[in-house]
Amino acid sequence: MKKTVITAALALSAVALAGPAQADAGPGKMPNVKGKGLVAASQALHYDLSVRFADGLGRGRHVWWPAGWKVCDQQPAPGARRDGLRVTLIVIKNEERCRRA
Repeated sequence: MKKTVITAALALSAVALAGPAQADAGPGKMPNVKGKGLVAASQALHYDLSVRFADGLGRGRHVWWPAGWKVCDQQPAPGARRDGLRVTLIVIKNEERCRRA
C-alpha cells in the first residue's frame, strides 16, 4: 500500500509541471477523461493525489512517467458526483490498445 501511494505521489508531482488544467465537468462532478493522456486527465482532476491508477491490462504495472500512459476507463463515470467517492483511472501505455468490455 505504501509503495502504491508513493508511486502515485511521484507520478502526479511530475504531472504538476505539465501546464494549466483543462475545464472540468463542474464543481463536484467527475469529468470525462476516457481516451485522454494521463497528464491531461490528471490536470482535469486538479492533480488530486487520492486518484488511483489501475493497469488496464491486469499486469499490476505502476505509473512512473504519466506522459507514457493513457486512460481507458474511469470510476466513477463522467458526470457523477465525486463527493466522497474514490476515483480510479484504468490506464495503459500509449502504444497499447484498450480492452473492450
